[in-house]
Amino acid sequence: MNSIVKIGMAFLYMGSILMGTACSSKQNEKNTRMQNITTRNDSCQYLLIAHRGGIVENLYDEFDPRSIQAAIDSGYYMLEMDVRPTKDKQLILHHDGTLKRIYDVDKRPEDLTLNELKQLHATNGGYAPMSFEEGCKMCSGKIRFMIDIKPDIPEQWYCDEVKRIMQKYNLWENACFIRNDIKPMFGKSMYGFRITEIPKMTERINKGENIAKEYYLFDHGNRLNGESVAWANKHGIKVCASINFTHYKFEDWHEAVQRDIQHLRKLGVIYYQIDSDFAKYLK
Repeated sequence: MNSIVKIGMAFLYMGSILMGTACSSKQNEKNTRMQNITTRNDSCQYLLIAHRGGIVENLYDEFDPRSIQAAIDSGYYMLEMDVRPTKDKQLILHHDGTLKRIYDVDKRPEDLTLNELKQLHATNGGYAPMSFEEGCKMCSGKIRFMIDIKPDIPEQWYCDEVKRIMQKYNLWENACFIRNDIKPMFGKSMYGFRITEIPKMTERINKGENIAKEYYLFDHGNRLNGESVAWANKHGIKVCASINFTHYKFEDWHEAVQRDIQHLRKLGVIYYQIDSDFAKYLK
């Protein structure tokens, strides 16, 4: 078993939906909404979510089927899935706003039909864009999803289709969302909120609302601090740190990532949405 498997042999189950543990089949059977929260033990210390849909590093680009399979094989138990609409109201998996970087086509996914998108080939690997349904089918029963809703204001058909496909492949119940502004369109699930939203969440808690049932604190690893993590812990709210290359544009990421992970570990943070290059710092 490699080191990533040892690190990731669990699944983040924040509150009612976010993640479930994979340390043993017996633990999986015990996962229920709200009540069962993953905790530290000897074999489940850090719970990893693969940013951009898999293990990318220098091997693969995001949403290459091989990158998804590599994440599954390496013991990750959650994938961040970037879901975009097509011109003909289908759903595909694609991180960027345009197709230029991966497919060398200077258009948006929304500008092409699914059939037109399927004619494209990635400059690295030669794969065609993967539909959301294809991704769900590939991952069903193997891994769970953190969903990034890419449209700024998603249309209702889009939200309905995301939910329908995930339910079809038994991925809905254990999924979570990065954004919380889309909660009215999706209903009961788990939704991330940022440090800047803590005052608003505090007001809701003071009014008697159990925030931990449907929300988790999700922010950059270089933003999370002792005060915010202590606040979350006090109210039983799970904390997930995002450790991505884009957060370190103005400093040496080798040193900065190690610094932040060491700091977060001291604070007791165990959930990490991470670019796979950084998993070595959680050994």
